[in-house]
Amino acid sequence: MPITSFDVATFISEARPGPRALSAASTAVLDTVAVLVAGSIEDATVRIASTLTPELGGNSLPSFDPAVRVRPGKAALLYGTAAHALDFDDVSMVAICHPSAPVFAALLAAGNWDDLTGQQLCEAHVIGTEVMIRMGQAIGFHHYDLGFHSTATMGVFGATAAVARLRHLDRNQTANALAIAASLASGLRLNFGSMIKPVHVGVAAANALRAVEWASAGVEPSRGDLFGPGGFFEAMSGGSQVTWPDDIVLGKPFAIEAPGFEQKRYACCYLLHKIIAMGKEASLQGMRLSEIARFRVEMPMGGTRPLIYPFPKTGTQAMFSAPYALVATILDGDIGFDSFDDRAVARQTVQSRLGDVLIEEVAGPSLTPEQIGAAPVRMELLLTDGSSRRFERFAAPGSPADPLSPKDLEVKWIDCLRRANPSLSASNAGTLYTQGTTGLRSGSLEPWLKSAWSAARPGSAHNMHAVSA
Repeated sequence: MPITSFDVATFISEARPGPRALSAASTAVLDTVAVLVAGSIEDATVRIASTLTPELGGNSLPSFDPAVRVRPGKAALLYGTAAHALDFDDVSMVAICHPSAPVFAALLAAGNWDDLTGQQLCEAHVIGTEVMIRMGQAIGFHHYDLGFHSTATMGVFGATAAVARLRHLDRNQTANALAIAASLASGLRLNFGSMIKPVHVGVAAANALRAVEWASAGVEPSRGDLFGPGGFFEAMSGGSQVTWPDDIVLGKPFAIEAPGFEQKRYACCYLLHKIIAMGKEASLQGMRLSEIARFRVEMPMGGTRPLIYPFPKTGTQAMFSAPYALVATILDGDIGFDSFDDRAVARQTVQSRLGDVLIEEVAGPSLTPEQIGAAPVRMELLLTDGSSRRFERFAAPGSPADPLSPKDLEVKWIDCLRRANPSLSASNAGTLYTQGTTGLRSGSLEPWLKSAWSAARPGSAHNMHAVSA
């Protein structure tokens, strides 16, 4: 029989993730804290922060300004926006979404940090991301194809599940929270390449807190089944998926275990990563823009859906531009934070070549997101001397087939923290990384979280004491 709302609620309340899933969650949390701190200085985050009223109450949480604390719902909005501001947060191609950002942001805002342990956080993170990813897998790619941003629309469910687990809601309350979340799910792909895309994640996290709080207060939604006819799947898939497919089972295995999440190597859309890898390979082989007349890239069916800016004018638009990613990589030899600065995008050397890049989808049947992630991307460079060079890439950098090593993750962590605070030494940032790996295994997370927040602020002297203590 198809899975029902109460089946999902039972899973949220009773599932017991094993050591492998919890270890993977620890890695995901470290990665998400890093990109959240780096994103704390981005325009979208700063502008959202400017709209938040400071809170003096005892249940307030830190903002990114040491003088300002905010209510939990506003903190969730701020944390989620920051975590997704650079599009550097992890990905799951099982459901073409960013699983950790909305879930972690909601968990971080769900209560006082001194009550939060690594075990609790990682367990709730596993549960929340599993619900988010399996719902995205169940509803199918048509939902994304219709124009919805799955990270936002599925993220509110994952974040709701995680907070319900953290707060020990019973099965009925959890089912009600999920049903309430269904009325709060929103976000369109149309907003990719704008400040609103990362705000989608913040809204999903904040709405998850609302859903849990309202359910806890006895606010009752419809008694109809969320995953039955006339429910969320049917409405949000245009009728292409009505119920939960029998072959998609929660927690067997947890998606965070197998196939695992993709930790990004580059701060841009994940579907650009294979293109960047081939561009780097061409650059390493000595290819120069002046020697290339035209570029042709073949992507799998559906692989260009998020890549909506062939001629980007801003850094945020360039995060979703295949022509820019390719031209900039070959020109500069690599892609980094500075590649998505407005000034880098505006370079005449780059802008003059964007029209020479042809991006095509290979004709064929519709693919699932997971199939898109595994399918090859091919590139042909037509040179000015009449010859051509061909490249092919199956595994995206950061994917389970080409994962970041522990050292890579630490380097990413250090780069992210020093982006927010250039005066922070690599050594102190590295110490914080080590503290995080320890804290997520046992004990309270408050000292580590406070040190990470403090260390990311330029001019904060006490953070260095906290790190070295």
